[in-house]
Amino acid sequence: MIQQTAPMTLLELVDRIKEKSNDTLLSTISANGGKAEIKSIASLETAGHGDVAFLANSKYRDAAGACKATALVLTEEDKQAIWGEKEPERIVVITRNPYAWFAYALQIIFPQEQPEPGVDTRAVVEDGAVIDSTATVEAGVVIRKGAQVGPYCFVGANSVIGEGVVLGEHTRIYPNVTIYYGCRIGRRNIIHSGAVIGADGFGFAPLDRQYVKIPQIGAVETGDDVEIGANTCIDRGALQNTTIGQGTKIDDLVMIGHNCQVGKNVVLSGRTGLAGSTIIGDNVQAGGGSGFAGHLKVAAGSIIGGGAGVPSSIEKPDYYAGYMPAMPHREFYNILSVIKRLPEMRRQLKHLAEKVDSLKKE
Repeated sequence: MIQQTAPMTLLELVDRIKEKSNDTLLSTISANGGKAEIKSIASLETAGHGDVAFLANSKYRDAAGACKATALVLTEEDKQAIWGEKEPERIVVITRNPYAWFAYALQIIFPQEQPEPGVDTRAVVEDGAVIDSTATVEAGVVIRKGAQVGPYCFVGANSVIGEGVVLGEHTRIYPNVTIYYGCRIGRRNIIHSGAVIGADGFGFAPLDRQYVKIPQIGAVETGDDVEIGANTCIDRGALQNTTIGQGTKIDDLVMIGHNCQVGKNVVLSGRTGLAGSTIIGDNVQAGGGSGFAGHLKVAAGSIIGGGAGVPSSIEKPDYYAGYMPAMPHREFYNILSVIKRLPEMRRQLKHLAEKVDSLKKE
């Protein structure tokens, strides 16, 4: 549950954003604007008295100029583009990153409600499990022996925390999450409903047209400040752990295979799939529906476009794309018919090139 705080002054909000960002996101309020009362956050189009709005994309400058919010958050560049050298006849907040400012402001004005600590009587806690006195465990939760639930953790209804699992402090597990045995979840993680962490990796040894299961004896380990979306699956490692680096954000319906190593501050959008033993460098961004063939490395800082397939290692960071964008149906099938003929066209081109070379010699 989220709750809305009481109104605060714009100066109070700016100071709290500065504190929350560890003094990395500073703001400048226009003259006499600090005492303005802020009640909520709204879009450029709907904001009114008591609201703060933000301009994060310069193509919406016209909407920002007409916005009726009590305060408008934007960059110095956008302010100059809208009003030039003239001072705006309104309250503005200048900051280098209005989008991050907006994210912090939402956290402050609409904070996550802290549930009452305690273990619901309808939860099942096995002998040997350790639950910090500040943690919250809801009805229907099963916590196996040897598991450790750290300070201020929240475990939502009907989730299963396997044997020997460790949950770092302030981690939030939403209802119906399953974390298999031996996995280690870092501090301040958020794992959304339906996620499965630590299921067996897809490992089978072929023998006489049958398949012998390979026991998966690794686990899954996540760093601090990781978020894992709904119905996402992260498989345990075969021998070593599958690892997710600090600050990484994983969307809904993502599949991460066994032995993958995902770096720090990586973003994996919905329906992304990583086959086993993929190594993703720090700060990689992968668009929705992208796929990685496995046993490959992706250089830190790379950007993979939505729907792109990555069949082999990427050594140099760049923006990679490879999926055909949507187009009219007839045009697509015309292109597809040409693609199907490419091998034949290649042979014809080679034959013509040979004939041209022969004629030149004559």
